Amino acid sequence: MDLFDLYQQGSIYEAKEQAEAAQNQSAEMAAKVRILQRRTDSLALACQALWELLRERTELTDADLIARMQKVDLRDGAADGRMTPVPVKCPACQRLSNSRREDCLYCGARLPGSQVLERL
Repeated sequence: MDLFDLYQQGSIYEAKEQAEAAQNQSAEMAAKVRILQRRTDSLALACQALWELLRERTELTDADLIARMQKVDLRDGAADGRMTPVPVKCPACQRLSNSRREDCLYCGARLPGSQVLERL
């Protein structure tokens, strides 16, 4: 076996290791996607059930829901179908915190207007 054969064998071994690592990473990502899909399906089911209860027990309509969804969507300044966290000023220390937090990161005071569903 000459030097070229040794180099070639080393290259093949390295390529096999990289392929195996990529395959493992792909399997991990596929598992994470399945978990996220189950969570998304569960949240969609819960939201639909809650909406149907509200609609049956109140005078709210589908149009009311859609209008409120649009209003909430615009809170971050962009109609993009997402609730992007926005900075919230702490009433105690006046520092800005993420709206996903319930309490101020700096002083621990309760933050105003924090969104329950944003913290999930």
